[in-house]
Amino acid sequence: MYYSYDDNFFEKIIKPSITPPKFIFKYVWSVLFLLMFVSFYIILFKEQTYLKYIAISVFFIQIAVNLYWTKVFFIEHNIKKALFIAILLLILVAIMIILFIKLSLIAGILQVPYLLWLGFACILNKLLLDLNT
Repeated sequence: MYYSYDDNFFEKIIKPSITPPKFIFKYVWSVLFLLMFVSFYIILFKEQTYLKYIAISVFFIQIAVNLYWTKVFFIEHNIKKALFIAILLLILVAIMIILFIKLSLIAGILQVPYLLWLGFACILNKLLLDLNT
């Protein structure tokens, strides 16, 4: 199945007043991905344990879910499905943080801004759903 990326989709929908300006998103996500991968790099060099492998697995699963949210929201334009995916992502990142903290306090703390942003994103996604259905 072929999907076309509609760059104007976000511009066309009704947005709540708490929606940040569009340019903010690229800066926030750049910082968050930098923190995510620094944190992941720290975990990579920890002792070989089952916990480490579980933490790494959860890291990659949440990355996949994050990318899937982008597809669902911006390509499929399915705001409701995107909300459920965002909530799943929030839960996965909370689990990842717990696992990372058990391996490295610093690695876990570096993920907290991501969790906070995802909490805001879930609220924003819910408001977008309410305004556009």
